Amino acid sequence: MFFDTYVGRNFVRVYAENVVIICHGLPYEPLSVVSKGYDDLAEFFGVKGLNSVIFDFSGCGFSKGFFRLSSWVEDLLDIVEEFESVHIVAFSLGGVPATHIARLKKVKSLVLLAVPCCFEVMREDLIRLAYEKALRDKTLKISEPFEEFYENFKRDMTDFAPIRWIEKVNCPVLLVHGDKDDIIPFESSLKLYERAKDSYFLEVRGGDHKLRKYGEVMEIVADWVAKRYAKGVDWEERWKTIEV
Repeated sequence: MFFDTYVGRNFVRVYAENVVIICHGLPYEPLSVVSKGYDDLAEFFGVKGLNSVIFDFSGCGFSKGFFRLSSWVEDLLDIVEEFESVHIVAFSLGGVPATHIARLKKVKSLVLLAVPCCFEVMREDLIRLAYEKALRDKTLKISEPFEEFYENFKRDMTDFAPIRWIEKVNCPVLLVHGDKDDIIPFESSLKLYERAKDSYFLEVRGGDHKLRKYGEVMEIVADWVAKRYAKGVDWEERWKTIEV
């Protein structure tokens, strides 16, 4: 992929391939991912020699359209299709489209951090809270009443549930979850770990849902991806545990 821009007076064409695509979760704050620390995360991967892509899903941040999980799947597919090969790092709800798209051959590795395996692990009160925050704080662009929003969300989560698609993913998968997560239960990632063909697990003892804030977690994730980026040696063990 390439894109054209200007640096000062000069026309510049930038080429990028074999990138790490970072997928955000359901936003609980307004504004774009560039204002929420994902920009810093992309720079962090850059130190490891990994070129990163961050973006806002439909209905979020600077992106157009309204929120629908099915639209998120389309969004990620459109972005992945622009590259010859990619690695995907996905947080929470962003792991739903990520798992579905990771079936493509051009996806070389997949990291799922605190991802819901299915609709059943998601709390209705938190879905309602996300809807109310969208209306009040403009965290999401939505256009339907809660009942319709909820039914659409449930339908899409059922269709694209990672538990349904993880067995079709042929690339290595790293599952990361904190044992103090009160948003998505720890068992959710365990179920995905058990079904994935080539799976690894990072258990974060003392970790909550916001795994991005733990530098040591991101360090391990970046190291794991970098080994696949460079086609290096795999971890010797399938399960790692750290305390935060």
